[in-house]
Amino acid sequence: MHLFKKYPKFLKFTCLATVSCGAGWLYYQVQTTKKILHNALDTSILNVVEPTVVERPASEDFLFIHMTTDTGHNSALSDFWKSLKYSFAKRLLTLANSENEFIRKKAVRQLSKIKNLENWQCSQLSSMIDPRTAVGLARTPDSDLRLFPSPPIRYLVHTHDMIIDLVKDLLVKLHATSQHPCMGYFVSKVFADVDVMEEYADEYSPFELKKYIQSSEEILPMCLESLLHHASVGDYAKDIAALNGLPLLMEIHNRFKENHTVTATICRIISYLSMHKELLNELYITGWITILAQWVKHDDVRISIPAAKALANLDADENVVYLQRLYPLHPSTRSVSDVGVDVVFVHGLLGGVFFTWRQRKRNQNPMGFLGKRGIPETFTQNEDVCSVHKKYPKSHPKIHSTSNPEIKEFVDDLEQHLSYETECRDYDVVWEDIPTKTNDNALGPYCCSPNKFYCIKKGEDCVTNCWPKDWLAQDCDYLRIIGVNYETNLSLWTPICPDEKVKTLEERSDELIEQLAQVGVGKRPIVWVTHSMGGLIVKRLLNKASESNDEQIKNMFGNTKGIVFYSTPHVGSSVAKFNQASALVIWPSVEVQELQKHSPLLLDIHQNFLELLKKHPMKVITFVETEPTIVSAMKFKFLVVEPDSGNPGYGEYYEIPLDHLGICKPASRYSFLYQKVLHLIKDVLTDMEYKM
Repeated sequence: MHLFKKYPKFLKFTCLATVSCGAGWLYYQVQTTKKILHNALDTSILNVVEPTVVERPASEDFLFIHMTTDTGHNSALSDFWKSLKYSFAKRLLTLANSENEFIRKKAVRQLSKIKNLENWQCSQLSSMIDPRTAVGLARTPDSDLRLFPSPPIRYLVHTHDMIIDLVKDLLVKLHATSQHPCMGYFVSKVFADVDVMEEYADEYSPFELKKYIQSSEEILPMCLESLLHHASVGDYAKDIAALNGLPLLMEIHNRFKENHTVTATICRIISYLSMHKELLNELYITGWITILAQWVKHDDVRISIPAAKALANLDADENVVYLQRLYPLHPSTRSVSDVGVDVVFVHGLLGGVFFTWRQRKRNQNPMGFLGKRGIPETFTQNEDVCSVHKKYPKSHPKIHSTSNPEIKEFVDDLEQHLSYETECRDYDVVWEDIPTKTNDNALGPYCCSPNKFYCIKKGEDCVTNCWPKDWLAQDCDYLRIIGVNYETNLSLWTPICPDEKVKTLEERSDELIEQLAQVGVGKRPIVWVTHSMGGLIVKRLLNKASESNDEQIKNMFGNTKGIVFYSTPHVGSSVAKFNQASALVIWPSVEVQELQKHSPLLLDIHQNFLELLKKHPMKVITFVETEPTIVSAMKFKFLVVEPDSGNPGYGEYYEIPLDHLGICKPASRYSFLYQKVLHLIKDVLTDMEYKM
């Protein structure tokens, strides 16, 4: 007290300074905390008011948010942070319903970046998501699957026999609605208590269908195959939804989740349903959008590729519909970069988009001539086929051993003292699958520098069942990769559908050209990659496109910059020629008959194609097999495409020591068969001045 009376001004000044410093320190802490939160979460987006007309901002990142991981050191701050993210997510859902497409897409992308929400928060958000936003999220990488509503719960547990009865009732109703002979024939042959087309049974029976059904367990997969075929015809897919087939398919899916073959069939059925955008709400209500979001990340390409197609078709913000024969291989999600080149893959006889473009196993098994239902056994993809995540052992390339003791001693010494990364810098590494013979136009390259080889080798850590989807998509930007899928037969004894009209080469190309034009092929440069009969279809397609009056179809020829032929029989194949007695037994299909050596149709197509190349030069690369294909059923060896038929007489020509099945399946990423295609596409992109 005495001190206060003696120095009153000093004490007042000290107290005032202390209070001021404390207030300043508190203000600084508040501002620092506010700045941290502001940098972590741009809350200004929450105040966005949607104008009547919104111009596209100059910066693509006007909605960019950098999300940081919650450390959890402070419980109160952690709860506040999660609450803030939850509020932000709800606001983003509001913006996702905007009338402006740009704002909708950006809001969905930002919503997919929000992580570490509580389960109850995700549950509430999923109840707020509309079908259009759900499809957008499913097509956005790294979306939280908890944001999708769970499929409806069915409380009635169906037995296997009950499911078969329900499927039978659905098939009978579909036949009554469509009166399609295939469906009636199938139902009358499989189910003894159903007789929907007895008057046509004998007429439509080139073989007895029941012999393919050995037990009741095989009935359901056959029914799904019949349903798949029915959905692929015209607009019949809509009848499945109209007859309450979607909940039934969900019941089958829940029961056979681990059966990849059943799952793949159901996925393709849903992909056909997706061609009708008006079914989006029904697919969403029955839970199929949630299932597709899971399937698009599946390891099995038979499931992931059709799922990506279904989501692309249902995306209201993408004005594109991939019809029956087309499957988008890349991008499988929404892409923010522009597409520079369309790369279209077309398989050959008995091929398919799900197995023709696989990576080749170095110990390739012989081909099965007529397997189950006429499909070669090696063409079917079993459930235990390795996924794209199967790892290679990480080791340096080994020098091949030899039985010669002197050479072996030299090799052992070389392996012990030589380092590939250092001493071999002056050497080149030769690609795998190197050609044994070329023409004068062949440019290679047949090798690469060690640095490039080790970069490729380092990324070679998985086996792929679809190298265009997994390799090209990583090695090239600005691509849209489309796979064509169509069904063929070796014999007219084998088709399941007795009333199915057999398509000729010209009809297939006409169908393909219409479906490709519908998804915008022809608006940008095109590179075609074909195998066997697929090359004939593409040549016929280009011949017709060059004469079309439709500007886009005509551009399909004008914008073609390159074609790759993997063993295409330009003038036919000797294997397709049968004498009169053999033809009566085998009953060759229309496709096989058209592939006969020196067929007038093939000669005419090829001559017209060569004339077009004179007017419109393009890059043509040809690979031809030199090894015979082994037919496992009879142990015969056939050279399916002879060099004289496989050589188109234009462009680069390479003879590869592989058989007809392996010619389009690179053994690795550093195979010449793959690297040559990659160089062609990069050259086309370079010509367009796209920076790789």
